[in-house]
Amino acid sequence: MKGDKHMKKKKKKGGFKPGIVLIIVVVLIAVIVALLVVQKNKKPEEDTRIILAEPRIESTLTVGATGDILIHSPILDSVNYGGYYDFADCFSLVTPYYSQPDIMIANLEVTCGGEESGAYSGYPTFNCPDNIVTTLKNAGVDILLTANNHSYDTGMYGLLRTLDVITDNGLEYLGTRKTTDEHYVIVKQVNGIKIGMVNFTYDTRAYPGDQKSLNGIPMLDEAENLVSSFCYEDVDELYTNAKKALDEMNMLGVDSKIIFIHWGNEYQDDPNWTQEEIAQQLCEYGADVIIGGHPHVIQRYDTLTSSTGHQTLCLYSMGNELSNQRAELMDEDGNRGYTEDGLIMEVTWSKFNNGKVKITGLKIIPTWVERIGDYKIIALDDQTPSYSWGADSEGRALSSYERTIGRLGGAYNNFRRSRNQNPVPEYLD
Repeated sequence: MKGDKHMKKKKKKGGFKPGIVLIIVVVLIAVIVALLVVQKNKKPEEDTRIILAEPRIESTLTVGATGDILIHSPILDSVNYGGYYDFADCFSLVTPYYSQPDIMIANLEVTCGGEESGAYSGYPTFNCPDNIVTTLKNAGVDILLTANNHSYDTGMYGLLRTLDVITDNGLEYLGTRKTTDEHYVIVKQVNGIKIGMVNFTYDTRAYPGDQKSLNGIPMLDEAENLVSSFCYEDVDELYTNAKKALDEMNMLGVDSKIIFIHWGNEYQDDPNWTQEEIAQQLCEYGADVIIGGHPHVIQRYDTLTSSTGHQTLCLYSMGNELSNQRAELMDEDGNRGYTEDGLIMEVTWSKFNNGKVKITGLKIIPTWVERIGDYKIIALDDQTPSYSWGADSEGRALSSYERTIGRLGGAYNNFRRSRNQNPVPEYLD
């Protein structure tokens, strides 16, 4: 009996209690419903993340450049008005284009040696009237490239006098200097954007240890360090000086770096391997833009990339801007006319509201030299009125446009597309 009683009590103690379970279920349901109601009525938390504004352009800077200004004897004759020389008509149609960039640069491939250096002359040793500089100033040019193979055509006197004429007209020069106290590098700041520039030319030394010469003319010892030149037989000399110039620009806090260089082989359609090698090395050093001259024909445009991914815009040759190198005089293999072709190259930088500066635009305007008694540079685009041209000029001008666009190559339009610019048409309407 005691055992049965004990078993009954034990069974009662551990027995199923449905009332308690029901209470627990009801409570759980109530809690869940309450949480759902609270979650439904809960206001969304404020997003505390920092959302950066889209980069916005705050200012821009456009640098324009044009090619070789070669004043041959026939041009001198055409602008000689009884002993007074006036080049204004030569540049009248391109003045609106030269005036548009914030900074406009041209390659002055003559000296202004004055009458003290003898009669005014063209090739092979150029001595040009001072009015060429005045005209370029009035046309909108700001800086003249003065390091080229004709810089010493009128000797030490002409080298220095040319710089005096330039400064007297309110322009700046790049590539030569009056004293060794001057820097070859110049820096310009416009709209809060700072650009550094330097200009090099090849010289005519056969070997690095030879006396320096330009156009085959031996230079005085005191003149050797007044021209930023290099010897093809020792390109390491160029690399050293270029690296030094680029480092100087960095020290001065520039946003971008331009190298102008007089190089290559005259009248050659393509850059030679030395030009390509030099350009790639300058890209490795951090040059942002390389603009070449001297071949007297336009050579292709490339976008170079360094081993670290840095990009450099490179136009190997701008061609002639003004010369007497007409097709009928220069080309015995079919008068292709490339020496009549020139261009205006415009590079645009933008400064963004985050402080960064980058190249956002590239534009190349083909030009052509018309000769009907006198010489006139014509900018070839849809804004140029053809009614002012001579009877046979339109066909030659349009052919010049097509030659130039073809010569620039596909890399030019590829870069424009990368900057959301429309491709340039192969033919001008």
